[in-house]
Amino acid sequence: MYTVYGIPNCSSVRNARKKLEEKGIDYQFRDIRKEPLTKGEWEQLLSWDQEGALINTKSQSFRGLGIDKDSLTSKTKKIEVLLQAPTSMKRPLLVDDSKILAFGFDKEFYAEL
Repeated sequence: MYTVYGIPNCSSVRNARKKLEEKGIDYQFRDIRKEPLTKGEWEQLLSWDQEGALINTKSQSFRGLGIDKDSLTSKTKKIEVLLQAPTSMKRPLLVDDSKILAFGFDKEFYAEL
């Protein structure tokens, strides 16, 4: 079962959900504002993040923190940022039971899914 993490008013999240529904793919949606992730959940996602793409340093949420992106060198600092501003996560995040499948909405990826 796939899980889509994001916020419902994000256009990329809406596009991803629409594509999954069009293809008849079952998924759960987790609104990260209404149901924030725990420290342990962020740790798990970061352990799967081989690309270092979980935090969108260009997002308004991240920029609003006033943190230099070059300071995101440790897992602890990244978790601190994500707990403080979960919407700084690259959205949507598509996950299966054991790995991150996609960061953001890539039309081609979702078409091939």
